[in-house]
Amino acid sequence: MKVAICSSTEKEKLNKILTDYGFEVVNKKPDFVLCYGGDGTILYGERIYPGIPKLIIKTTGECREYDYHPRLFDSVLKKVRDHNYLVLEEMKLDAVYKNNLLTGLNEIQIHTKLPTRAVRFSVSIDGKKFENLVGDGIIVATPFGSTGYYLATGGRQFKEGIGLSFNNLHSKKIFPFITSENSKIKIKIERDSAILLSDNNPKYFNLERGDEITIHKSSETARFILVNK
Repeated sequence: MKVAICSSTEKEKLNKILTDYGFEVVNKKPDFVLCYGGDGTILYGERIYPGIPKLIIKTTGECREYDYHPRLFDSVLKKVRDHNYLVLEEMKLDAVYKNNLLTGLNEIQIHTKLPTRAVRFSVSIDGKKFENLVGDGIIVATPFGSTGYYLATGGRQFKEGIGLSFNNLHSKKIFPFITSENSKIKIKIERDSAILLSDNNPKYFNLERGDEITIHKSSETARFILVNK
């Protein structure tokens, strides 16, 4: 099997371990991707190798059934080598802005561009409207991303649907909530400027008054390796 490595540390060591187990380490067209690190490594791996199965060895806290502690690395590799595993899929989100597209595994975020100025915006979800919102922005999260920024802004981990949380709203209090995974979320910038972000992607778009963004479930999925016990 061909494997690509996504890790900010220990690449030479990981290369040797994988080779010793009979894997071929490559940079292009891998059968699976080893993500050795934290959440940022996983997001980077999915951005570079979208849709390719990821084997996660988590050097920070494990929060999903397919996150494996480094102490399990050897036993997990043996099972992958022997094809003793399943591949699970996780939904992603698309954000459409004019003719531009951003795809996120964790979340799509709209955030005020200048820390000294709030952004005014409105949100429409399947006909339900939230108007005259003023604050630092909005987070639209997947179940995979519900343990990340969505959780940090007051939400709770969820397994189905799309989560929305509002970042530091002024005057209004809207608690985080979950809508259907088939919902279309439309956001309009009413005043001041903002930026459109996805995950830890360095690519982003500047938003100005009158700009509209549509967020919905992506046709792409992320895929993760779950070894059989």
